[in-house]
Amino acid sequence: MTASKPLRKTQVLSLGLPRTGTSSMCEALTLLSYKDVYHGIKSIDSPTDWAVFSRAADATFPNLPTYTGKPFTTEEWDEVFGECEAVTDIGSIFGPQLIEAYPDAKVVLVQRDYERWYKSMDEQVFHALWGRLADFFIETVEPIIGSVTGPANRKMILGLFRASTVDEARDHARETYERHYKTIREMTPPERLLEFDPKDGWRPLCEFLGKDIPKEWVGREGEFPHVNEAAAMRKKIMEQQFKLLKKAANVVVRYAALPAAAVAVWYTRGRLW
Repeated sequence: MTASKPLRKTQVLSLGLPRTGTSSMCEALTLLSYKDVYHGIKSIDSPTDWAVFSRAADATFPNLPTYTGKPFTTEEWDEVFGECEAVTDIGSIFGPQLIEAYPDAKVVLVQRDYERWYKSMDEQVFHALWGRLADFFIETVEPIIGSVTGPANRKMILGLFRASTVDEARDHARETYERHYKTIREMTPPERLLEFDPKDGWRPLCEFLGKDIPKEWVGREGEFPHVNEAAAMRKKIMEQQFKLLKKAANVVVRYAALPAAAVAVWYTRGRLW
């Protein structure tokens, strides 16, 4: 008698691209009692998660110079998502891979008007990862403390957009957007796919997931949670940058103290002997 496969905890994959209301979807899925709903904002403080994402990008995107082509297993995805009953936001970058890794999960697809999506991506993602301030943190501060968050972020975005530079990513934006939604639709069996517009309120989502409308929203079924993702992300990034600077300063001071101590010892020995 063969042992049955263990049931995966990941039950819902919300695979609308980043900047398509993913924080609102995260809030909604949490209100529907899914445990540990994964969103990129939560990952900022988790260096182990970013190490996994870095490996996943290397395994997934052939345009990256670090591409390995080594298949990324469900067990490896479980290192990040294994305890999560639902995944949104950053998971969409690896949407096709997660559909294969979690074949029993239901897929929710939120699509935003392209022009509004691109404007948001440019302002909140491209400018956050490329530019003078981003270069300073990613290329100077993070190497000092051994952080891979910024480099992994860049790899994931360049991989998703099949680009080698941020300007090329911008040029590939519409093609990437259309390819993503086409691929998710083609890969997901119809009975496991919901194309969801938050403007339709709670009912379509709850019926698809087999959940009751949250008690606090009863009587307001036509509404849906709205989370200001841009503001939350800016706040989180600023907090993270402060932490990185503090850590880097401690490292610099510690290592700078070594030659200073050596000089002091040399000077003291010269005076005493």
